[in-house]
Amino acid sequence: MRGLTAILTVLVLAGCGTRTETAQTAADPRPAWVSSRPLSGMYYIGIGVAQKNPNTNYQRTARESALSDLASEIQVNVSTNSLLYTLEREYKFEQEFRETIQVTSDLDLEDFEMVDVWEDANSFWVYYRLNKQDYADRKRAKKNAAENLALDFYAKGLSAENDRQFNTAVDSYLRGLQALESFWAEANNVSFQGNDILLDNALYTALRDLLSGVRINAENEVRLTWQNSFRTTAKLLVTAAGSGNPLEGVPLSYEYFGAYGRYRGKTASNADGRADIAINEAEKDRSGHVLVTAVDTEFLFEPFRSDRFMRRLTESMRSATAQTPILYVAPVVYLDTEEKNLGSRMSTAPLSSAVKTSLLRRGVRFTENRSDADLTVIIRADTRSGSRVQGFATGFLDLDISVRNNATRERVYHVSRADLRGTDLDFERAGIKAYENITRNIESELMRRMANDLF
Repeated sequence: MRGLTAILTVLVLAGCGTRTETAQTAADPRPAWVSSRPLSGMYYIGIGVAQKNPNTNYQRTARESALSDLASEIQVNVSTNSLLYTLEREYKFEQEFRETIQVTSDLDLEDFEMVDVWEDANSFWVYYRLNKQDYADRKRAKKNAAENLALDFYAKGLSAENDRQFNTAVDSYLRGLQALESFWAEANNVSFQGNDILLDNALYTALRDLLSGVRINAENEVRLTWQNSFRTTAKLLVTAAGSGNPLEGVPLSYEYFGAYGRYRGKTASNADGRADIAINEAEKDRSGHVLVTAVDTEFLFEPFRSDRFMRRLTESMRSATAQTPILYVAPVVYLDTEEKNLGSRMSTAPLSSAVKTSLLRRGVRFTENRSDADLTVIIRADTRSGSRVQGFATGFLDLDISVRNNATRERVYHVSRADLRGTDLDFERAGIKAYENITRNIESELMRRMANDLF
């Protein structure tokens, strides 16, 4: 398709038509076509005029005006059976899209001829015409060639779809639509396998149905557990909705929330229609956490993005998406605690209670049976006497917390604190005060790092 700019450039560089451009002098009488626009059943008419302003290329301006006037005479109506009509009706395409398509089609002009030029002291006039029958014949020939090319792409797309070659089918349908781009406003009736079809509508429908007919299903439950180190793989199966057949080479994009923000990636289905997506460092605290997977239309449509019309068309396409829950399964914990005050076991276990409360908020489960636990949290704490000053006793708490992996018997976490101070009227109460001080700040002092590392 030629645009207006290309045609005007040809005009400026080489001129056109069957007549030499020799302007009449100002003394010549004004031609009838300057005073009154000619009417013709055989020709499209274009007349342009430009004022002779200093330092302007008024001749070029007049030619551009005449060519635009010629194009405006060529009426193009949007057929109700056309793809353009379908797009406007179903997807509310902007008026600019339709007008641009029409204008670009109208300006595919060849063999227009210069009939006359005329100028006086103030103005320069140009008169062009284009044979209507010649224009119609050339347009019909171009349309036939475009339809033949698009029909070939349509057949290739259907064959690729039948062979479950998803990418090839999408590309073929898109190339078929691009081949017919100049004629989207018209009804493009062709014969295909013994049936009459509207070719561009058939291409568009096939492409839309192919994209929306993809089904993405998880074949496994995506569970993050202590046993898999909170890392797993989502196993997906990509199939065609109608047949259930696996689809090969479907590009996929995916995202989920990771520990440091939204995580995005890309993959594609293999020959069996399967794709694996690694789930690493997923955010554990997010409720309703899901892996969102979709057909990667950005990848599929990229070769056509530079074509503004194809870009606008593909923007209306909707791809299949799937949401797969990401389940966080907190570990089961057994508490092994020994909390003393001045060497004597306490009747209560303030540290154990504080640790348990903190971990329960993170979904951690507890058991009374060590063999059922994934982890054992071992707490050892005792106080000792310090000094007595002005009637107040000072005690010090020494504490050690370690976490053991029950399956491997390895210590996976360890923290200790010494000389945690408490003051009261006697040493026993001072020891209890030291326990109260650490449990009051247990989140910031102990649990935050432990929870981030293990849970």
